[in-house]
Order: sequence, then C-alpha cells, then structure tokens
Amino acid sequence: MIPNYRPTAQQELLLQAALLPDEAGHAAWRRIHASIAFEPLDGASRSLLPLVYRNLVRLGAAVDGIDALKERYLFTWSENQRFYHSVLPLLRAFEQAGVDAVVLKGLALIARFYRDPGLRPMADVDVLVPPSDVERASELAVSLGWHPRHRLTPAFLRVKHAGPFDHPTGVACDIHWRVFEEAGGDGADDDFRAAAEPVTFQGNRLRILSPTDQLLHVCGHAARWGEVPAIRWVADAVVILRESPIDWQRFLVHAAQRRFILRMRQMLRYLRQALGVGIPPSVEAELARQPVSMLERLEYRVRNREHRLLGELPTYVFNCWRGEPHPLLAFPGYLRDAWGLESRAEVPRHALMLAVRRAKAAIPGRRR
Repeated sequence: MIPNYRPTAQQELLLQAALLPDEAGHAAWRRIHASIAFEPLDGASRSLLPLVYRNLVRLGAAVDGIDALKERYLFTWSENQRFYHSVLPLLRAFEQAGVDAVVLKGLALIARFYRDPGLRPMADVDVLVPPSDVERASELAVSLGWHPRHRLTPAFLRVKHAGPFDHPTGVACDIHWRVFEEAGGDGADDDFRAAAEPVTFQGNRLRILSPTDQLLHVCGHAARWGEVPAIRWVADAVVILRESPIDWQRFLVHAAQRRFILRMRQMLRYLRQALGVGIPPSVEAELARQPVSMLERLEYRVRNREHRLLGELPTYVFNCWRGEPHPLLAFPGYLRDAWGLESRAEVPRHALMLAVRRAKAAIPGRRR
C-alpha cells in the first residue's frame, strides 16, 4: 500500500525543485516544467509553487515559467497577510485574558521556519488552548465577530480535537484542545504546551511548538488519507530540519507514546531517500527496533485508505480505542457523541441510515 501522503513522481520533482540547492533544484524544474500546466495542477502541488519560486530565484539564472511562479508567490503572500491580520486581534485577546494559546501548523511554520508569508499557503489558522480554557476562548472569539460552525459541547470536545470558527473577512480559525486528532497519553499535550517557545513575527509575539514537537506534529498530522494529499508535510519537515536542531530522544519518546512508530519510520526514510535529508542513522535504527502492535499496524493501514462506504466510522473506532479507558464499552456512547445524537439507542438506526446513503452514493452514474 502506497499512502497518499507520499508524493507522486511529478510531485516529487516539484519538491526537489522547491528544496534542492543549486543546479539540482534547477534541473528538477527543467524536467517538470515542460510537462505541467499551472491551473490544472492539484491543490497539493500548487501549494509548493511559491517555494519553487524562491528556490529558483536564488539561482539568479533565467528560468522558464518564473513569472507564473512569482504570481503564485505574491498571491500567497497577500492571502497569508490577510489571514494573519484577521486572527491577530483574537490572539491578543487570548493573551490579555490569560489564555495560554499556542499557534500551530501554517502560521507557526511561517513565523519560525519559513519567515516569509509568501512561501507557505495557509487554509486557516490553528490555535491550541488548554481544554479548561476552550469555553472562555470560544466566548472571546464570538465577542470579536467569529462564528463557530459547531456548538462546543462536552460531547463535541470528547470526540473532536478542534472546532472551526469563521470570520466575516472569510478567514477561518480552528481552536484546538488537542494537538492531534488521535488522543495521546495522559499529559502528552501538557508536555507540548510546556515546551512551546516564543517567536516574534512582524513585531508580534507568538508561542509555537518547539522544533522537535513541530516536526512530530507535521509528520503525524499528515499520515492519513485525504482528498487533497498532504504532501506539504515534506517541505515543512525539510525546512524544520534545516532550520533547527532536533532533540531526537524526545522525538522518539513521543513517537512511541503516541503510537506513531510506523508512520515515523516511513516518513523519515522518505525524507532521507528522496531529498537527502540528514536523519541520524541511530534514529532510524531505534525506530526499526521499536515494537509495533497489530493495532497500530491496522490503524496505519485503515487511516491511509479512503472509506467511501464506511465514512468516518474507522476513524471513530481508532480514536475511541486511543482515548477511552474501556473502548469496547465506551464505543456506543462515543458514536452517539460523534454523530450528535441524543441517546445511544439512536446509534444503530443512524448507522444504518448512513450506510444506505453511502451505498447509494457509491453506485456508478447515480445522480446525487
């Protein structure tokens, strides 16, 4: 099975054009430029074009297609500035109210590692707050004009890891109470928050995950099936590894604690083989020695497949297994909360209804 977070041959050439130095990056661009058109490119590939532009400009030579790449870079810069300045009042409100907010994903990576808003597109802004502060953070967001897409009830907080909020400017912000969709061990996220570091971006102070935790988050978050393959993780991981030292012992401890051993084996190996990233041999050797349970192997395979008939059900199975002390007993209640039902008695009927709906949608040629 080839997971869809692993780049295709064309996407790998784009990554090489974006990340390899000197003539190697230029050669990768020459190989791919003649065979692609920018507009039909998939979203994952388009997200790499600003980084390709920056890498090729460094070469200082005439490059075919540079004007189109520059246009993509400028568009990304403009959109990211809009996102950042829309969410900045919310981040300041969190700080003034004493909410311990840690910026995640795109904005954190731009602020600490890319350092240029034009290089890394963002779909939204992600902010981690302690579970005890979710209600207060939500109230602050609403007071500033943000609109929650879901009611952040105890049931919702149990089965989800973040809630999206929309702003009239068209910007979205996900308020997280867990770092990963998959629940970690007791105190795992507390450790991430405690190790978060300050960074100054455009004159404003933000808190972001440490480089080690950032690398784990980038890789761990991407290792699942998605309609738009999450190949962006490759560029993010390479930039993190180039910009900051990694505490590999901490990385290994958290990978084992969160049952991410199998995905980290695959992803670090890919970074070394495809892009020549210097991963310490001792780290890969330790990952190879670590035992991987049958449940972790099954989860890895299930999360990296599309489930047209089952929908989110396989994800709920594994999230319940990770997050509940007695998952078999808890699962009916977990499904009730995940589906927003009033009682567990409604679960079988709702499951049947979803199965029939998905089966009809899967019939070739059937109109929706």
